[in-house]
Amino acid sequence: MLTIFIDESGTLPDPKDKFIVICGVGVRQTKEAKNIISRILSSLRQRKIRIKEIKFYHAGQNTKRQFLSGIVSANFDIFALVVNKKGRKIADNPANFALLVADLVNEINLWYKPEKVDLIIDRHFHRKNDQSKFDKFLSRGINGSSKYQIKHVDSQQNHSVNTADMAAGAILWKYTEKDSQFYHLIKDNIVVEKIISWPEIKRKNIDHKKKLT
Repeated sequence: MLTIFIDESGTLPDPKDKFIVICGVGVRQTKEAKNIISRILSSLRQRKIRIKEIKFYHAGQNTKRQFLSGIVSANFDIFALVVNKKGRKIADNPANFALLVADLVNEINLWYKPEKVDLIIDRHFHRKNDQSKFDKFLSRGINGSSKYQIKHVDSQQNHSVNTADMAAGAILWKYTEKDSQFYHLIKDNIVVEKIISWPEIKRKNIDHKKKLT
């Protein structure tokens, strides 16, 4: 069983965000991800720092480095879809978000060709109805014969999904030219780093629908 943790950095609706990064982290043994979290939380407790979860945008410099170094040491594969929004204000709905995740998952499929996959997604939509719509759109957009189990999790309950948050944040900071040091920490573990524009993704979706009809 292959587990892919998925999270994003950046936003769809805000036109000030030039890029949005969708990141997937491939893990064979989920306990390795849990071990990374445990070590960092233990380190934070020793420094008398209490936090509910470890997120890239809230973590300190040392915590970022420790977390990302743990991902590298565990030899996790990182897959990134870097989307240039072209200055657009994009509706953050299940259909649009599923387009991005499907494009990333199709890249992951080309690398692994797995039989069964657990897709663990940091909960982007809180309403069950939106999650169901997202799952439906995502299933339609994924190519190949792999069987997927899609789970939407609260990152405060499932800390392991933050491996994807940390990787996505590091990659986004590189593309926004804020700070590239964290990107360089994980660079050798990035299997796919695909840059695409929002109009290209929309066009690909239209072409895909035509093939199905």
